[in-house]
Amino acid sequence: MEINSVTIGIVVVVLATLPILYIILNSTKTNNSIKKKFTSLCTQNGAQLTNYEVIGSAILGMDSSHKKVMYSSLSDLENRFQIIDLATIKNCQIKTMKSKKQFLELVALKLDGPEFHNDIVVYEEDDDTLMADPNTCLYEVQKWEQLIKQQLN
Repeated sequence: MEINSVTIGIVVVVLATLPILYIILNSTKTNNSIKKKFTSLCTQNGAQLTNYEVIGSAILGMDSSHKKVMYSSLSDLENRFQIIDLATIKNCQIKTMKSKKQFLELVALKLDGPEFHNDIVVYEEDDDTLMADPNTCLYEVQKWEQLIKQQLN
């Protein structure tokens, strides 16, 4: 009787951990695939990826030696891929929108230059495919804002 209880306990533990392991392995594989595609896009466009981060629904990267910022949307990595020369950026700031209940509905990094105004949207409340915390996205975007501003000076 005791062996049956132990066996049942082991089976329950294994069945409970398998979905978690699957999710972890699948997300790691997806992140590696995204990084590989993003790195390839950077190389094809003459940029050397020295730093990158997936934030919410976007991926941001930097080429410190050539002073460039690269970004794209995770949903359409190749078609929304952009490279901006840091020398052309005049202003870098965080753009947020809050609801009436003070919840973050939008988090974006706004890059302005003389000929462009780009909003890199990393969190949008209406995006049903995104499973990210808006406050975490805001924190990560603040780090990138500081990183870009350091490169501008």
